[in-house]
Amino acid sequence: SLRVSSDLTAAEGYSETSDNLAVNLRFGEDDIISETFALYQNRPNPFGSETTISFNLPEAMAATLTIYDVSGRVLKQVTRDYAAGYNEELVERNELSATGVLYYQLETATETATKKMILVK
Repeated sequence: SLRVSSDLTAAEGYSETSDNLAVNLRFGEDDIISETFALYQNRPNPFGSETTISFNLPEAMAATLTIYDVSGRVLKQVTRDYAAGYNEELVERNELSATGVLYYQLETATETATKKMILVK
């Protein structure tokens, strides 16, 4: 797994005409940021201590991410204003009071998508 962060040094890019450009990783056509709504599979899945839920929004907007168990009980809900393009939410095990099969749903004013994930003991 690879990610760009500023943990040790600043994650910055430079060109001849501009300073401090955004730095992104791209591996193949499936990871290209698109202008469409998309909810991606969490990673890792299954997970033990934490997982990342990622999604793409066609424009900056408010969205609600809800995680619930198989009986429909809401375990975590996050509502934020997100930027256009690729976004992520980190979910830690201690935020969820269940194990096994869980569902997560991303909802905006115009779109909704749901995926399944597994939290192991």
